[in-house]
Amino acid sequence: MIITIELSHYPLTEIYEGPIISLIQKLKEIEGLDVYTNAMSTYVQGEYDLVMHQLTSTLKEVYADGIPSSTVLKIIPRKLPIERGWMEF
Repeated sequence: MIITIELSHYPLTEIYEGPIISLIQKLKEIEGLDVYTNAMSTYVQGEYDLVMHQLTSTLKEVYADGIPSSTVLKIIPRKLPIERGWMEF
């Protein structure tokens, strides 16, 4: 099953851009994931098991750096047309 996840990561520190960009870069390096970004969030698409496994391990690595943060996920169990950063109806 293909899933789409909308992910927003909020480092709770004054210097927040670096950790956000680092997370996005890590996700983009994973083969089998399609990663799209816009000004408000990041979208990750792929096979359910791959996405969930990779997201779990990547977030664990990000949280291990000791920077307090909040991550919000929305999981939709299908492929959505998000390639251009907006939904087509």
